[in-house]
Amino acid sequence: MNNSPSSSAESRDSCPTTERLVDKIMAFRDVALSADTLEKARIFLADTLAVGVAGRCEAVSDKVFSAAQGWSANGEGDVRILGRPDVRLSPHAAAVVNGTQIHCLEWDALHEPSVVIALCTTTAALISETETSDISLDETLRALVLGVETAVFFGAGSQTHPRFFRPSTAGLMGASVALAYLRKFTRTQMFDLLGLAYSQVSGTMQAHWEGSEVLPLQIGIAARAALTAADLAAAGICAPHDIIDGKFGYFSLIETASNLDAQFAQWAAPWKIEEVAHKPFPAGRATQATLTALIDLAAQNSFGMDDISSIKVHVPPLIMLLVGREYNTDMSAAYARLCMQFIAPMMIRDGRIDPRLFTSDHMASAQAEADAAKVRCTLDGNPDPNALSPQTIEIALNDGQVITQFVDIPYGSPGRPMDRADQIAKADFCFETAGYRGNAHALFEAIFAVSENISMRDVLDCVTN
Repeated sequence: MNNSPSSSAESRDSCPTTERLVDKIMAFRDVALSADTLEKARIFLADTLAVGVAGRCEAVSDKVFSAAQGWSANGEGDVRILGRPDVRLSPHAAAVVNGTQIHCLEWDALHEPSVVIALCTTTAALISETETSDISLDETLRALVLGVETAVFFGAGSQTHPRFFRPSTAGLMGASVALAYLRKFTRTQMFDLLGLAYSQVSGTMQAHWEGSEVLPLQIGIAARAALTAADLAAAGICAPHDIIDGKFGYFSLIETASNLDAQFAQWAAPWKIEEVAHKPFPAGRATQATLTALIDLAAQNSFGMDDISSIKVHVPPLIMLLVGREYNTDMSAAYARLCMQFIAPMMIRDGRIDPRLFTSDHMASAQAEADAAKVRCTLDGNPDPNALSPQTIEIALNDGQVITQFVDIPYGSPGRPMDRADQIAKADFCFETAGYRGNAHALFEAIFAVSENISMRDVLDCVTN
């Protein structure tokens, strides 16, 4: 029996779902974005660049940077690296380093409904693109909006919890489209670009599950792959076209689609950049509702870890999968950032999550072990496999008192946004974390400057010099 398509040409020409997506992408050139949409793009570009600076403090970033120097001719290039003054690498090498730094502290923004950390891969790719071309900030913002929209399209349709790492898989698809927009690809090139991007899709949840240093590296690899896809499409490489719901397409192998028609209907309704949430704390979005609850409880009560006998966190199944892991004294920093038993006590003791404290001495201390033993995550019966909230925290005090807090809208979400002062304060803390001498106010001033003469390079001056 021959199960192959009747002809290669027939297979490539018969891809109505990909045609629908390409139609959406190509139509974007004539779309006027609202002031609110562009405002959100500016806010989250600033946030993403700032957390990329902070990522320099993580050991994995130095390891990746060391390797990447060997990928550039004479260890040099045209693209700057976030938080590393006087350093330049080739575009592809820089994408790997910048992507790793942006995600390695689990501090970058998330589109909650799709569980896609939607800006990291696209921003890393755009840094390389805009450093080697004279591209305005305005055009960069438009490319970012389109990249986020595309990434969410590939992430939001799933009816199961993630098996692959959506920020790298869906993120690669979004980043590739953002680059294609800036390069003014034709419709034919766009089909091949999508096929070339899909052919490089990689990154699974195993690295997340193990707390491996490879987790943020998957973002850098995806950003590099986006540049490769754009370069190959520009060179005329012929790629598969039926890559969305084809026999071996994205929603056959990577995700299990629930309703692609609904996904198309939700395109730009609203633009998904408007639905993106900040992570106020460098501990993954899965912990943010509980950390919000602790902020709220601290405002109403006076207690510390020494006053607590037990902490129960009632969470949806995805939260249990992501951060319900057991504390252990040998855990890595990447594992600890995604361990509720370690994160919740840190918030209670310090009033914040400081990335500089994810050291072996601190993570394996007797105090950390004793604190972790008091924390337990339990399933709350939520049937949604992709829900990040609501979460309920229940704290039993030594005196017999029990205090609870329910959170359905975490701090930093669109329904409870960070104000500008808090956004700048977060960026300041990012710079402090990295020991970077830049000024967060200058970063926001550059991004929010109302001038057609501002280039993306001008913005990058604030996070690389």
